[in-house]
This record gives sequence, C-alpha cells and structure tokens, in this order.
Amino acid sequence: MAYRKVSMIEIKEILIRVAKGQTKRKIRRDLHVHGLTINRYIEEAKSLGINPKDCQISQITDDICTAIAKNSATVKSDNARLYPRDVILLPVKDKIENYLNTGIKKTKIVKLLARENILVTESSFLRFVKDHFGHLAKNITVRLPDTEPGQYAQADFGRLGKIWDETTKKYKVVHAFIVTLCFSRHMFVFITFKQDTRAVIEGCELAWQYFGAIPKILIFDNLTPVVQKADCYSPRINKTFMEYSQFRQFLVDPANPAHPRGYSEYFVIPNHS
Repeated sequence: MAYRKVSMIEIKEILIRVAKGQTKRKIRRDLHVHGLTINRYIEEAKSLGINPKDCQISQITDDICTAIAKNSATVKSDNARLYPRDVILLPVKDKIENYLNTGIKKTKIVKLLARENILVTESSFLRFVKDHFGHLAKNITVRLPDTEPGQYAQADFGRLGKIWDETTKKYKVVHAFIVTLCFSRHMFVFITFKQDTRAVIEGCELAWQYFGAIPKILIFDNLTPVVQKADCYSPRINKTFMEYSQFRQFLVDPANPAHPRGYSEYFVIPNHS
C-alpha cells in the first residue's frame, strides 16, 4: 500500500493519542496510518522541541502540526511506498492457511513469519488475511469489560418513525441520537430530523451537559457522519468530527463494521476453554 497524504488535523490527532498513551497498534487501526508514519511524526515533533510521549496536550499546537505536515510533504515519493504485502505473503500463502486452520492466532503467525525473515506489519497481515482467507473468518461474541466510570461511552442513531410536518405538508423521519455510558448504562437521547455531523456534534454537546462530564473514549457504530470509511483494520474518521473530538479532548473509537458488538481492543473475548 502507498502512504496517503495526511492533513495537519490528522497529524494533531496522532500526536494527541500518543500523548494520551494510546498504543501505536490502536492508532494505526483507528486512523489508517502506518506505524512508520507515526514514528516519523513523533521524531519530527521532537525536533521541534516537544516529546509527544511526555508532554501536555496543550503543547501540541496547530503551528507545530502544520510544520510537521510541511516537512512530511518533502519526503520523496520513492521513499513513500511500502513493499506490497501480496508480493511478500503470496509465496507463503499455503503456510499461512495451514497456520489459520490449526487455530494459531494472527499475531502469533506474524511472529512465526518474522523468524523466517518474512517481515510484514500486523495491520498489513490482517488485511492480507481478510482479502485471501475470508472463509476462515469466525463470528465471535464479545462482552463489555469492567470499566472505570467516565472511561467509555457508546453512541449510535436509531429510527423512531415519522411525524407530520405542517410546514412542508409531508411526513418526516425522526431519529434518536443515543449516547450511553458503558459503566452505568445511563443513557441520553437527542431527537433530530437529520443524521449528519452537525446533528452528532449537537447531540454530543447536549449529552455532555446532561451527564456533567465528557468520557475519555467515545465508541461509534461506524456512523457515516463520524466514520467516512468503515473497515475492520483501517477505518477513516471524519475530519470535522476529529477536530471536535480534539477540542473536547476525547478519543473516537469506531466499531468493527458488520460486527456492532466488536468494539476494538477495549473489549475482550470471553474465554470458553
């Protein structure tokens, strides 16, 4: 895969997540960036006088992120391309399939391949498995972990029905934007006629007023106004909402598409053994 151009807002989001202690693996999945890109931005930030791993969020300014974006734009295109994963992994496709059939975890397979000098990032390997071994995908049920108060909240839209609008003389669909605190399951409902980014932000603002606080992480079931591209391994977050989340200082965590109960690495798979 090729590196895509990353905006100043996305660079700021990456550095904020690093400063908050989020793992590179999680950042790669949520923001659709490569680990080498994250490392490069961290080093660029250090050269500009801040260490994202040990700094205040307020130190990650727009000016610093703009400077990093400009520096990154000077990277030659020859160096901005990764080795295609298929070129590396197709020669050992049968071996990978045998590993998967025997129940070996994907993270373990990456390590086994590395011992044979077959080097590939975990995210690239997961995409390879998704493309070539979809028939081996397993439907698993996940449960909420024990969380601390104020740590996580979930948000989604629900359709309520139709009401008559005297102005337009037509029926209009009414939606509910629902924010639920994972610890207490306390719920806030915002009624709206639209399902756009503005409605989501307005609903969030009213929810924060209602709850009296803002959670550290907000989990979305891949709402289009928030997640532009829904993908198990490389979702893409709407830039406008990303700016809003930075302003309100919470992280956005998209759920896995077609698996609304599979909320990323914050949730755990029950052990049935």
